[in-house]
Amino acid sequence: MISLTILINSAKSILSKRFDAQAFLSWQSSALVTLSNLLGPLHYYTQNFKLLTSEKTERSLLTGEGLLIAAREMTAPQLQAI
Repeated sequence: MISLTILINSAKSILSKRFDAQAFLSWQSSALVTLSNLLGPLHYYTQNFKLLTSEKTERSLLTGEGLLIAAREMTAPQLQAI
């Protein structure tokens, strides 16, 4: 499982370069697996990530990045307690 911070940075990297659909698909797949493992497949963020990144566009990438940031903020206190 890749960390949320790495996935967020990857999204920024994809956005800073010319948009690459293959890089997006790889990122999307990794992010979905990470969210599913971290929050569960039925969690609001996981379900919305799947729905809102269904198109291979920069907008989907930005939306997905936002959901990853929200998930990181939500889980940060839990992860620090471990």
